[in-house]
Amino acid sequence: MIEAKIVKSRQGDFNLLRSGSEWFIGVLIPNFYPNSHFDVSKKFILDENDLLHKDDFDYLIRLADSIRKDWTKFSDREVKNIKVVK
Repeated sequence: MIEAKIVKSRQGDFNLLRSGSEWFIGVLIPNFYPNSHFDVSKKFILDENDLLHKDDFDYLIRLADSIRKDWTKFSDREVKNIKVVK
C-alpha cells in the first residue's frame, strides 16, 4: 500500500498527491457507473511531462478534465493501492 500526502487540492475536482519521489493525481469522476449517481475517485501516476507542470494549477485542472472525459486513456497509469494520509 502506497501512503501519499495531499500537496494541492481543488475541492470536487482533483488532489495532487506525493509519496516519496512519486507524484499522483486523484480525480473525482461524477456518475462513473451508467445509470447511477455514484461519484468515484481514481488515482493516476503523473508521467514525466506532467511532472514538469505539477506546480501549474491550470495545467492540473486541464489534466483532471482530460482524465474525467475519458479515463480509459489513462488506465495504464491508474494506481489502486494508495492510502491518503495527513
